[in-house]
Amino acid sequence: MLSRMILVSSAILILMGIVVVYSSSGVMAHFGYHDSMFFLKRQILFLFLGGMAFISAWILDPRLYQKYAYYIYGVAIFLLLVVLIPGVGKAAGGASRWIALGPFRLQPGELFKVALVVYLAMSLAKKGHKMQLFRVGIIPHLVLPGIAMGLLILEPDFGTTVIVALVTFTMLFIGGARVAYLLGGILISIPVAVHLIASSPYRMARMAAFLDPWSHRQESGYQVVQSLMTLGSGGWFGKGLGHGPSKLYFLPAAHTDFILAVIGEELGFLGVALVITCFAALLYVGFTVALKTKDKFKSYLAAGLTSMLIIQATLNFFVVMGLVPTKGLTLPLVNYGGSSLIVGCWMMGVLFRLSRELGR
Repeated sequence: MLSRMILVSSAILILMGIVVVYSSSGVMAHFGYHDSMFFLKRQILFLFLGGMAFISAWILDPRLYQKYAYYIYGVAIFLLLVVLIPGVGKAAGGASRWIALGPFRLQPGELFKVALVVYLAMSLAKKGHKMQLFRVGIIPHLVLPGIAMGLLILEPDFGTTVIVALVTFTMLFIGGARVAYLLGGILISIPVAVHLIASSPYRMARMAAFLDPWSHRQESGYQVVQSLMTLGSGGWFGKGLGHGPSKLYFLPAAHTDFILAVIGEELGFLGVALVITCFAALLYVGFTVALKTKDKFKSYLAAGLTSMLIIQATLNFFVVMGLVPTKGLTLPLVNYGGSSLIVGCWMMGVLFRLSRELGR
């Protein structure tokens, strides 16, 4: 059953994430917060909230998202504006991407990702064959996401900007927009991306580290080099949970963006292969649901959420393996982070609901 595959794959990724988050963050939590289980406790709390999000998505009729798509998108844009207000947006790592809500930090960029998919699914379903027209199929679907991408750049959050662009083009392609128009959009975006990189010293440093990390291993290339060494040191079967030395401050962001490297170190190639297999299963389920669902909005919703999940996971894989510059992207359902885990659980809940509607 498709729904069972969603549950099993999601559960494996989440449980593996909880275990490795604790393994990779225990030492840092002990010295930083005097509690080696600090991040584990918070991750379990996030999982509880994620479970509520999953159940809500399972219960709610997806047509409600279609009905209120513009409102959902508007709220997401509003939050992207709020996070830019000095004193409201909380900065970390040189970027202001979070809004503090007591002990919890909301990341509007994560919420916007799903708002984008809901809006595009609604719009594509409504316009149908008119997607072939440039003024109908391209312009509105580039202007509204373009506004959000501009706000994301201001945070700055280049990684989420890339994901938004890729998901937008993917959904427009699925929705029937002319390939020539999409290729033209890609060609136009290239010089824009080059300018954004060249105009930012920290992005240029990341690009230099990507092109030749070993020459910058004590500077901008340190994280990439440590990631490659950590990922490859586990061999086939890994060093065992809790036995990887990367947690001893050798690998920055070990429990967040680079958790896949820790999985490779402690669980080996087989652990990484299990993660990839779970995402491959979710890819299969998501697009099977999209192809078999007769309702156009639900079909585009399933395809969009699946594309979002897989594109982000793939980019995270590539970052960890040094195949693309570092972008600060999470590994969905796996690494530490409240907004990311809650949104990921909601996405799984929607796909679960849609798969159950198929009766499989």
